Amino acid sequence: MSFDDNKRWAVLFLAFSLPWMGTAQAGATDASRTGGPDAIYFYASQSGKRALDRGSEGGNPFASAFVESLSGHGVTLGEFSTALLDLTAEKSRGFQRPDASAATISDVLRLCSLQILPKPMGQKRVALVLVFSDYSGANLSSLPGARGDLRRVAAALQRAGFDVVTVLDPGHGEMEGALREFGERSKASDVAVLYTAGHGIEVEGNIYLIPGNYPFLRKTTMLDKRTVPLARLGAALQARRANLVFYGASRDNPFGAE
Repeated sequence: MSFDDNKRWAVLFLAFSLPWMGTAQAGATDASRTGGPDAIYFYASQSGKRALDRGSEGGNPFASAFVESLSGHGVTLGEFSTALLDLTAEKSRGFQRPDASAATISDVLRLCSLQILPKPMGQKRVALVLVFSDYSGANLSSLPGARGDLRRVAAALQRAGFDVVTVLDPGHGEMEGALREFGERSKASDVAVLYTAGHGIEVEGNIYLIPGNYPFLRKTTMLDKRTVPLARLGAALQARRANLVFYGASRDNPFGAE
C-alpha cells in the first residue's frame, strides 16, 4: 500500500473514531491497565441505540460485517474499520451504525496502517471471544444469534492467524479466570482482540455487559455488582502493539432517568 493510500485510510479511520475520543466511555484510558497501549474500542451501535441479535444473515449484522471484513487480502486496520462501519450499516439496513473510541488521536494514527491480513511473519496474535446468550435465568430474552456469532467470529479470527479462546455463558468465577489467563497470554503477544456480545446497556456514559443470571430490574441498585463493565474487560488486554475490543451489544438505557 502506498503512502497516499495509508494517509487516506488514516483520515477515514480518524473520522470514524473522533466523536468518542477523550470522553468518559469504555474506550477512555483505564487506570487499571498495567501494560501495553490503551485499547481501541469498536461498538456495534451508537450511544443510546440498540443492536440486533439476528439480521438477514442469521446473527448480529456487526458480527457478519466483522467476519466479512476479515476475509480479504492485504487489509490494514484502517481499511478493516471502514469496511466494518459500511457493512454493518448495510447488513442492518441502517438500523446499526457502528462507533469507535480511542484514548488519543495518536493511537488511531499509529494503528491505521497496522497490517491485519495477511498476518505478518513472526507476529503473535491472541483473541478471546466472550459471549452471553442464555438468559433463561433472567427476565430477558435469550440470544441465539449471539451463540452462533461466537462460532463465526472465532473461526474468522483463527483464519486471520489468531490463537483463539471462546467462552460461552460463563459464571462469575469462570469469566474472571478466563480474563486473568487471557491477560497473561496477551502480555506475550503483539496484537490482542476481545470480541464480546450479549445484552448490554449504557448508563451515564458507562457501558455494561449483562450476564445471564442478572436480575434485570428497572433500577440501577445492583448494576455495579451484577454486570460486567466493558472497561473491565478491555483492561485485561495487554499486548505490546495493539489491543482491540469489539462490542457487539446494545448501548441503550432501559432505566431512563432515575
